[in-house]
Amino acid sequence: MAKFICDTCGREVQVIDGIVSWTREGNTLKNFKLTHKGDQCQPANNRYRELYTITLASGFMEFVQYLLERWEDGLELGDPQTLRKVTRQLNLHMHEKLLMLVEE
Repeated sequence: MAKFICDTCGREVQVIDGIVSWTREGNTLKNFKLTHKGDQCQPANNRYRELYTITLASGFMEFVQYLLERWEDGLELGDPQTLRKVTRQLNLHMHEKLLMLVEE
């Protein structure tokens, strides 16, 4: 299974110990980070989701729905690269998870 890597320290993040966070400031979503939660790695962002919930199919879709609804409301991305970096890790995990289900 794909490993999650902390955007702050570069070490592996276990699903149960991770968090995806970002900042919502006015009309902007920015600073998306996948990090360890509750330690020096976690940024002072004001929005978050526990990593273990996003790695569930339903949680992943809820996260995507959240983003789509915010964009529908007119919010913008402050730095799209940070969201891309997080979603690359999530997408790889979800892809591998689906492959394992199909192989069974």
